[in-house]
Amino acid sequence: MPGRGNTGKLVAANTLIRVVQGLLREFRVRVLMDSWYMRRTVINAMLKRGFNVIGQVRKDTRLYDVPAPRSKGQRGRSRKYGEKYTPERIEHLDRWIATLNIYGKEQQVRLRSQLVKARFLNGKLVRAVWCEFGNDKKQNQWKTASLLLSTDTRLTAEQVVESYSLRWPIEPMFNQLKQAWGMKDAWQQTRQTLHR
Repeated sequence: MPGRGNTGKLVAANTLIRVVQGLLREFRVRVLMDSWYMRRTVINAMLKRGFNVIGQVRKDTRLYDVPAPRSKGQRGRSRKYGEKYTPERIEHLDRWIATLNIYGKEQQVRLRSQLVKARFLNGKLVRAVWCEFGNDKKQNQWKTASLLLSTDTRLTAEQVVESYSLRWPIEPMFNQLKQAWGMKDAWQQTRQTLHR
């Protein structure tokens, strides 16, 4: 932790990963992040350490196809991005239903997936997964789609969703720390606050 000033959640996340990375050298690591941490600085720091990242991003995140190869004799600079993924293009992607054991029970999810270039990661190739859960209250209806990204492009859409669901147990833990253990006032701005 830096000694002074508001260090911010992103700096704190990078610091925590740096502290534990020595313990993880022998393992293949996937860092699971909620949408607040899915920022270029944090993701690049994880990739630099050899860790892959899976996390939820905004549905309007700018995603693009890989550009077509350069034509012979083509003038000018090569294109970095192909065609943009608009809601209309996403709607036309192949969609399938899978039954996955996630969040402690078997659930049906409707999936779309594509390898895309993410603009906020300077064109890094990622696996994008649009995931819709079945609506428990209304049969044969689906909840609004969430968008998950994985820097490990070898993973299937199902593996991305299953991996991301593993982060759920930390939410009740944080709730217990804040409510039952009185940690809700322990907002860390400085090293001094941490030591109090």
